[in-house]
Amino acid sequence: MELGCPAFVPVNDPEMGFEMMLKIAHARGVCKQQDISSTMRNEREQAVQCMDAYVRVLTSIPGIDDHDANMLAQAIGSIEAIAKASESSILESTDLSRDKAETIIRFFRDPQFYLSPKIN
Repeated sequence: MELGCPAFVPVNDPEMGFEMMLKIAHARGVCKQQDISSTMRNEREQAVQCMDAYVRVLTSIPGIDDHDANMLAQAIGSIEAIAKASESSILESTDLSRDKAETIIRFFRDPQFYLSPKIN
């Protein structure tokens, strides 16, 4: 069933059909009352903003670009999971080079590395 399109609901008898019509009308009214569509739109915007922040954090690692950040998100998941991942698990689950995997590991585990100034 698509939003905004009328649905065809098969029923066995007219009384059951009337009951289904009432249930559908009630559900539609409740959705309108709660303004579900704007809530869904807001949630979608928040998800996009969270992903943007995620990509910004990972691309702050030297040598990691947007493509690498998205690949890490899909393969490993959260930033915490990436920080805890071993070099071998990063290499197995992504197509990153060994140098990039080493850089990621150093970034999350070596304070000398992540606290030093980066000059681009």
